[in-house]
Amino acid sequence: MKKVLTLTLCLLLCLSFLSVGSAETVDTVKIGLIFPLSGSNADQGVFNVDAATLAMDDINAAGGIKSLGGAQIELVIYDNESDSDVSRTTAERLLAENPDVVAVHGASASAYVLPMLSVFERNQVPFLTAQTSESIVGQGYQYVFAFASLSPQFAQTQVDMLNWLNETYEGLNLTKVGIVYEDTEWGLTNSAAAREAIANAEGLELVYDQAYTPSASDLSSIVVGLMSAGVEVVFPTSYTQDARLLFNTMVSYDYSPLIVGGGGGMLYPAFGQNLGELVDGVLSVGSHNYDAATILNNEELADVGERFEERFGYFLPEQGVSAYNAVYIVAQALENCASTDPTDVMNAIRELTISTLTPGGELKFEENGWNSNSVAVMMQWQLDEDGEYRPHTVFPDSEATVEFQLTDLLRERLGE
Repeated sequence: MKKVLTLTLCLLLCLSFLSVGSAETVDTVKIGLIFPLSGSNADQGVFNVDAATLAMDDINAAGGIKSLGGAQIELVIYDNESDSDVSRTTAERLLAENPDVVAVHGASASAYVLPMLSVFERNQVPFLTAQTSESIVGQGYQYVFAFASLSPQFAQTQVDMLNWLNETYEGLNLTKVGIVYEDTEWGLTNSAAAREAIANAEGLELVYDQAYTPSASDLSSIVVGLMSAGVEVVFPTSYTQDARLLFNTMVSYDYSPLIVGGGGGMLYPAFGQNLGELVDGVLSVGSHNYDAATILNNEELADVGERFEERFGYFLPEQGVSAYNAVYIVAQALENCASTDPTDVMNAIRELTISTLTPGGELKFEENGWNSNSVAVMMQWQLDEDGEYRPHTVFPDSEATVEFQLTDLLRERLGE
């Protein structure tokens, strides 16, 4: 009996040593990025790549992927040229030219993301995004992950913020809402969610509802329509160029509704730089912000925004936070699975239970690939002590780190 036990123990030890000895060790691990580095949305590509680069450098400086022998993260970056059709061929080219890529992140707009999804699913390579369209997680894909809030959460947070203002400041009584949105997947899904949220909100009335073509040269008809309908609060869904044009057109018409943006261009550095002091107090919902409580309460991640701005010279935008987050998520999955096989990485992503940079606490992916613990946050542009305007998280209470500031417009409405 003793001989049998001894032989069994020897076999187990041998198997153990063989397992340790065969652990995968690689020099580098490739993560793909697909973003608009040219075209109308090129500004988004820049800060997404900058933030992903910071994440890569942070991970590599900390010893890389230790379970893979200290493997260093390498980003392979591709330009989708701000074009939905090009996005699909770009995804195909990235995978063809980099068969060893373990995961991909992109692509700054739902309209760019949707054409690529089948490419990653067919090739069985994990794809992560922070875009908001419910269609991203509605097609039964196993290799697709949306780690941030979707359009219904965005719209509900806009409505909740407006209700909070009306409840907190007696006499404000802002009830007439208008929605303005670009005629794209993002705009259509955001506007559909906004209609439903407004319809379900007691006391709010949707009095204006209008789409426009992206990269518009003139939004005067939109502004005139908002004014004619008596809109007191505008929910716009616009990227940088259109957001600036919409706001500047409102100023030219001396029209000052409360702006509660739907993310995107209302939160980018160029928006604040273009508007200057006019940006003070503007609100917009988003999926991430550098000063959300989830980040500031995480000792490992709390200084990400500060370090980003020190290195790149501008504040870390919403989508930049999500790009850092995507690289961080993939790195944690790699650490856990100790494998560069994309299917192993996919399974490891699904099993993650960690706090990331996404508001809402611990990551939790449902079967459809959506992080159901994600929380949309409301940001307000405020003037900081250094004389610069930045968006700060003011709502909901669980993520707010700065108090909401009454604007001159709201004070005037309150008779102050």
